[in-house]
Amino acid sequence: MLESTELRSWTWPTPENLTPVVVLHGSGQDENTLLSFARAACAGHTIISVRGRITWEKGFAFFRRNPDRTLDGADLAHGAAAIQHLLEDLQGTYSESPILLGFSNGAIAAAAAVVGASHLSAGAILLRPLSPFPERVFPPLEGYPVLLVSGEGDARRNRADGPTLARQFESAGAATSLVATRRPRADERR
Repeated sequence: MLESTELRSWTWPTPENLTPVVVLHGSGQDENTLLSFARAACAGHTIISVRGRITWEKGFAFFRRNPDRTLDGADLAHGAAAIQHLLEDLQGTYSESPILLGFSNGAIAAAAAVVGASHLSAGAILLRPLSPFPERVFPPLEGYPVLLVSGEGDARRNRADGPTLARQFESAGAATSLVATRRPRADERR
């Protein structure tokens, strides 16, 4: 277990020892929530599962929201700095910088960490993201690989959230892919 400033993480190494993947859960969750998914989706990669720094609902989060559900910018900046510090602590431990895999709250915090210090990670996979800084122009991120996965009809996201963040990354020169998934209607399921 690595403790870095305010974050705690657990590592599951693999014999293949491929690029490590830092997993950041959603709000009200913990370091175990995405573990099975990450191990299946990233087979052969060392998984570093991180617990959010604040208690939130019945779990944890990487940053707080305001009562109206908008992002608490100051706390988000603090959470992103904690992730960057963790990534700094991982430098030299592995032969490659890690990939960030974030879901919802963890995806937003990961995006903020990338915008602030992209050199600390090799790429990002952001599930259910929205922009941490919707009004800001991102600094140069030339060639930085980012995969964003949004759900059409996601009740907790605006349909424009994923595309807005994708445009910001693209404008900064990141190698950006956006996938919008949708749940099949009952008559489309087999």
